[in-house]
Amino acid sequence: MSLLPFMFMGKIQAFESEGADSINERLWKGGIRELVLGDLVLNQGEVSGPAFAPNLDFYANTGGRPPLLPPELEKSSQVFRDAVKAAADKGFKLFFHDWGQFAWFKEGSCLNNPDQIRFGQARTRDTFAQYPETHGFILDGPEYGYEIEPGHRSDVFACFCEHCEGKAAQLGYDFGAMKAAAARLKGYLQQLSPQQIRGFIATQTGPFDAVDLLLQDPALFDWLRFKTDCIQDYVGAFYQCVKEINPDLQLACGPRTSAFAPLTAYNFRRLNEVTDFIAPKLYFWQHGIDGLKGTVYRYAKTLMEWNDGVSEALALEFVYKVFGFTMPGVDSLEQLSEPLKPAFFKETVPGEIAKMVYRTGPVERLRPWVGLHHGGGRISSGELSLLMEAIRESELQSFIYWHYSDMSEEEWQILQGFIGQ
Repeated sequence: MSLLPFMFMGKIQAFESEGADSINERLWKGGIRELVLGDLVLNQGEVSGPAFAPNLDFYANTGGRPPLLPPELEKSSQVFRDAVKAAADKGFKLFFHDWGQFAWFKEGSCLNNPDQIRFGQARTRDTFAQYPETHGFILDGPEYGYEIEPGHRSDVFACFCEHCEGKAAQLGYDFGAMKAAAARLKGYLQQLSPQQIRGFIATQTGPFDAVDLLLQDPALFDWLRFKTDCIQDYVGAFYQCVKEINPDLQLACGPRTSAFAPLTAYNFRRLNEVTDFIAPKLYFWQHGIDGLKGTVYRYAKTLMEWNDGVSEALALEFVYKVFGFTMPGVDSLEQLSEPLKPAFFKETVPGEIAKMVYRTGPVERLRPWVGLHHGGGRISSGELSLLMEAIRESELQSFIYWHYSDMSEEEWQILQGFIGQ
């Protein structure tokens, strides 16, 4: 089956350096009909700033001010504005990604900070007013952490800030009990014996085994429920905002791949209530951001550091069991830096896709991200071909490719073989 993908313009100044007409013509001829634009950031030498001058009236009740457009970027801002109009006139459907909705520069940048949500809604209204050609917005987080490596930017055992405490009180959760439960879980993972791990791996498990574990520590289940409720409220606030602007506007969000998404508090079934489509990340590289191999590596390495006598092969097998997938031919950390085996694309990738379809329902609601790296080891063009073949053989009808300015001619030709025109 031919696919109908979105192309992510991850560096919007490509329209300035290559020319909007040239890009639009190339992508249109290649079968692309939908573009994702973002991040909405411009750079000129050492000067960096937003893609447009904000209308401060939108932010009057947010408790903060958005970044202003530096004079040095005014020309680039106009070029991008013209490019948006040209793409819309060509017939592309346009979506924005990371349009400045999460104010990392604001103090207390927790997703449960009410100021964050008010700011994000204001930024969304402002962005649509600036670019009324848009068809929707795709949230990329924020999400709760998923890594156990100490000090990681996405620490699963954070965050327990004052905003989380206030949100817990609002939702009726015992904040202190959840914090203690998270500490107990971390302590448990730091005291595993090889015998315990082998016993866990050898035991055939099903859904009620997970229930049994959570019933042992109800506060731990509350912690997971709390985070999922917070994500639901956060995404729901944007969904409400988008539909108030225009009921035809769409909102999507991009959680991690199926295996990791519940840990980040993204529940696909519930997200159906507050999104128009979902874009899980089929990212499989080593190291960097959001790559499956990188997360597997860090989990296994950390478990070995915490627990004496746990070998690489045992730690990896434990990680596979916990997250419910396998990595054929990978039983050492070094092998995670090697190309993925064809069996991975015949077994693991179809399994992750099947999970997202099962959890989401109508396949039309799925447009997973597909990319080769994000600051980590790049997967090869051969692996891209195998990944695209796995997608074509699945129920999926579309995907979002990350991203145009990172795409080689060889990779573009590979994609061409899977795109319906």
